[in-house]
Amino acid sequence: MFISFNGGADWQAFQLNLPVVPITDLAFHKREQELVVGTQGRSFWILDDVPLLYQLSADALPPALKEPAHLFQPKDAVHGVRGGFEIPSSRPIGQNPAGGVAIYYSLAAKPKEKEEIALEILDADGKLVKKYSNVEKKDEGPGDPEEEEFRPPRGADKLPVEAGLNHFVWNLRYEDATKFPGLIMWAGSVDGPTAAPGKYTARLTVAGQSQTQTFTVRPDPRVKTRPEDYAAQMALALQLRDKLSAVNQAVIEIREAKQQLARYEKEDTIKDAAKALDKKLAEVEEALYQTKLKAGEDALNFPIKLNNKLAALKGAVEESDTAPTRQEQMVYEDLATQSNAELEKLKKLMEGDLPAFNKQVRDANIPAVEVK
Repeated sequence: MFISFNGGADWQAFQLNLPVVPITDLAFHKREQELVVGTQGRSFWILDDVPLLYQLSADALPPALKEPAHLFQPKDAVHGVRGGFEIPSSRPIGQNPAGGVAIYYSLAAKPKEKEEIALEILDADGKLVKKYSNVEKKDEGPGDPEEEEFRPPRGADKLPVEAGLNHFVWNLRYEDATKFPGLIMWAGSVDGPTAAPGKYTARLTVAGQSQTQTFTVRPDPRVKTRPEDYAAQMALALQLRDKLSAVNQAVIEIREAKQQLARYEKEDTIKDAAKALDKKLAEVEEALYQTKLKAGEDALNFPIKLNNKLAALKGAVEESDTAPTRQEQMVYEDLATQSNAELEKLKKLMEGDLPAFNKQVRDANIPAVEVK
């Protein structure tokens, strides 16, 4: 449970499997409610989540254990402070804390198969920020292998639901943008925007019964960003996330239609119409996404398209704790205008050309194309 190892002679001792250097100092940080341990080798350690221990006292614990589920008060987090890199389990040293809000909850029993337990994060207005569940999310297929190497393992967002005390970390992010199988992007991702400083609520729902705990994401004390600047940054980041989702969803719909159209290209009576519609859909898809990307560095040869530009701009907007620049706002307006134009083309194809093609199919007594 001790974390935040910091170099020095202790590190050398661990490498050589020597006895641990003795503790030379203990201090309790009242404001942060953290126990700090100093050792003779110039290293220091911090005990994780000390506020939880107060809630596990003799007076508080027995009532909590009698409940089917109990949500503990999360400790406040700091905006912009990320967790340290994950230390390999083969190293005999403490693990760095995960970046975000540590949420603890206890369950009297493990849920039955297919019984959903949900943990939701809500903002100060009660709007949903992100939902986690013990139910596996749909596998979206492989993406860029170079990107996946540095992302959390699949299933990392799955809520642990063991009997007893459970621990989960909200990474301070909103829901991700829509993703499709095989998506590869250069200098961009579908990661949801990072939540701005403010009040938030954790809501745990078990067997139809919900309980809540509030907590605060505090601004980084090292910067002097105003609340209105954080709000402006959050607003633009969400706009970019939503526009990226719309563009990626359009690619999904186009590919679904093209996959079905392929089987009509061998029907003599409608093959020309199928090929013509496929070509129109491909033109929209290629404007939205660089379809020639097969590996991460392919973007060096084939320029990125609208979805990647939106994702890269989202990263630039969130790069620092500042309000978006005028130039970033202008670039968004330009990308949004271009994206909307392509989405409008797709809408006309789906509402005009596709029904017309399906009429030809029905007239030829062949099953029609259906896009969900």
